[in-house]
Parts: sequence; structure tokens; C-alpha cells
Amino acid sequence: MVAARGRVIFVASRMAVLPLPLAAAYGVSKPALVAYADALRHEVGTHVGVSVVYPSMVASPIHDSTAEAGLSLGGVSRLEPVDGVVAAILRAAPARRAPRDVATTTRGRLELALARHAPALADRMVRRTVAGRIAAGDLDGAPLAAGMVRRHRDATG
Repeated sequence: MVAARGRVIFVASRMAVLPLPLAAAYGVSKPALVAYADALRHEVGTHVGVSVVYPSMVASPIHDSTAEAGLSLGGVSRLEPVDGVVAAILRAAPARRAPRDVATTTRGRLELALARHAPALADRMVRRTVAGRIAAGDLDGAPLAAGMVRRHRDATG
């Protein structure tokens, strides 16, 4: 890889920079992946290009069990087509200089910038989005969200 001046492209998730409640096990793996990309970039980045692609949510069976538990990411994350993720990878792979962070959509670029440069604002936006889902009753049937739903309703009256 080093001799060929190759390219490593990780596919993480925007949950690496915009963590969501009730998805901690999944969510903590994403910043870890980005940290590994950073470490690899420091180790071999003079000879190997290292990029991270950040899709929002791609339809896959990994979301089935959370949806069945009433914890769908719908309404919080936007579904993106696999083609968009593939296109982002294909843009990053041949680039003269490996792009560090690759968003799959324009909205993704904005979310990444917001999360990196205004994390407190990004946190407020996530909290407001989750509060909206709670107020709409989207999480009422999810036993794993019961405590969060109760605390939110107690705090808002």
C-alpha cells in the first residue's frame, strides 16, 4: 500500500459527528472508526491517502431490529441511496489529494461543518429533533426509549 501510494477509504456515518440518543452501541463505533482513520493518516499519510465518507443513513438490514423496537432513525436521519455513497467513494478514490472528510450530499457537508465548527449548536439541533419526535409520539411504543420519553414529558409538562 505504501509503495503503491494507495488509498484507504473508510465509510463511517454522520453519527460519528452528530451522535443520537438510543443508538449508543452503534454510535460509539463511528467516532472510533474516524479516530482510527486519523491515526492511520498520521502514521502513513505521507504515502497513503486516507479518507472518511460520512453518509447519513443507508437502507440496510442493520436498521431492521431498531425499527422493530420502535427506535427507527426515520425523522432524525435522512435515508440516502447506496448510489450516493458509492459515488462519494468514487469521487474520493482518484482525487489527486485524498480528501479528509467526504460527505455524500450537500446537506451532509453542512452537517459535518456544523458539527465540527459549532458543536453546541449541532447538539441543540439534535435535541430539538428528538424532542419533536417525542412530542409527535414516535417513540411511545419503544420500551428502550420509555425513560427518555418520560423525562422529556416531565420536563415539558
